[in-house]
Amino acid sequence: MNGYKIEGLTISVTDMPSMLDFYSHVFEIEFSQREMQGYTLYSGAWCGIQLLLCPKELSRIEATQNRHQFDLIVTNIEQVVARSLDKKGTILSDLAILKRQKTAAVYDPDGNSIVFKEILVFE
Repeated sequence: MNGYKIEGLTISVTDMPSMLDFYSHVFEIEFSQREMQGYTLYSGAWCGIQLLLCPKELSRIEATQNRHQFDLIVTNIEQVVARSLDKKGTILSDLAILKRQKTAAVYDPDGNSIVFKEILVFE
């Protein structure tokens, strides 16, 4: 489909301090804070879109399992997995080497899955 571009993404958050710490450090996002209806939200640029961390009380989403999954291409998978684990992420699947890529997956502090892929270049 032509004419579509993702402008932003909102994540409904249960553990705001841990999620803010995770996304700030793992993906080097600089968040700004704003108030809405008595709640504090955080927004920042991520992968060319606006990422908004919204308290679940405001979004009124009561999901108890994975609410999204990201598949991200990274340049150093070992480094990004280590940063994820350092910021309350947990392993979903260990590092594996497939035909032309390395892959691993983690859960963020709220239990959303993120699949990291590093493309291998053979000369």
